[in-house]
Amino acid sequence: MKTTARKMISALFISPQLWAIAFMALAVSPAARAATVEAFGQELSIPKNGGSGTILARHYITPTQICGQSTCTATDLYAYPDGGDVRSTSAVITTNVSGISTRLLINGTAYGTQSLSVTFSQPIEVQLLSDGRTNLGGSLAGLSSLPQYYTLRARFAPVFSIYLKGTITPIDGTCSVPSQTVKLPKTLINRLDRIGATAGTQNFQIQVNNCPKGYNRVGYTLDPVGGVIANSPGVLPLAGGSTASGIKIRVENAQGTPATLGTSITVDGYNKAAGGSFAIPMQASFIRTDTVTTLGTVNGALNVFMDYR
Repeated sequence: MKTTARKMISALFISPQLWAIAFMALAVSPAARAATVEAFGQELSIPKNGGSGTILARHYITPTQICGQSTCTATDLYAYPDGGDVRSTSAVITTNVSGISTRLLINGTAYGTQSLSVTFSQPIEVQLLSDGRTNLGGSLAGLSSLPQYYTLRARFAPVFSIYLKGTITPIDGTCSVPSQTVKLPKTLINRLDRIGATAGTQNFQIQVNNCPKGYNRVGYTLDPVGGVIANSPGVLPLAGGSTASGIKIRVENAQGTPATLGTSITVDGYNKAAGGSFAIPMQASFIRTDTVTTLGTVNGALNVFMDYR
C-alpha cells in the first residue's frame, strides 16, 4: 500500500481584550482644501473614568484638505494648550475641558510646537486623551478669541488651522470585550495553490458585553498587531511563533468579505436608552500571500478597540 505524506499548516489567531480604550474615527470627505478645519464638532459622550493616556476620540484630516494634493510636506507646527494664545512644545496639550487633553500625530508620531520636515500621504490624526484630571465635561471651544489648538504650515500651501469643537458629556462605564483564541484547522498546503487563495475557514464571534446606557454611538475597530498591510484587506501580519512563510491569516465578516481594519464600525443594535451586550459574527481563513511558501505555523493577533460618542 502506498502512503502519501500530507503537508499541513496550522494557525493560532489571538484576539486579546483591550479595556477602557475609546476612540472614534470621524469620516472626513476629500473635499477642496480649506484654511481651517473643525475636529469632532458634535456632542461627544465619552467614558468618564479612562486611565491617564487613554485615547477617547480620534479625528482624521487628509493631505488633500491641508495642501490640495495627495502628499504634503509639513514645515512648521504650532500647538496652543486650552485653545489659548501661548504655544507649547509638548506633544500632549490640555484642552479647556478638565480631564481631556489632545495631541496631533503625523505618520503616527505626536508633535508639539517645532519646525518640521515631514512628508505624509496618510491623514494626520487629532486625538482626545484622558489625562488623569476629573472629567467634568463641557465645550472644547477654547479660551482665546481665535481658539485654534493647532496651526500647520505645509510646503506650497496656506497656513492651516485646526479647531476643536463639540460638547463632552461624561458617561460612567464602558463595554467589555473578553479575550479569546481562535484556532484554524490544519490545512493541506495544496489547497492554497495560488496567491490570494484561502482555506481553513473558522467561524468566531467578537463579544461586546455590558455596554452602559447613554452613548450616542458605540463602535469597534479591528487593529492588527504589527499594523495594517497596504493593499491586503483583512490580512494580519505574522505574529510571534510563526514558522510558515508566504501564508497569513485573513479576517472576514460572516459573509466572507475581508474585514475592515483600522476604521471604526458601528455596533449594530446598540440603543442609547437600553445599552446591552452584542455578538459580532466573524470568520478567519488562511490566505496565500507569496509565490514561495514554507510549511509551519501561522499566527496572527488582532486588538479590538472600543470607541464611544
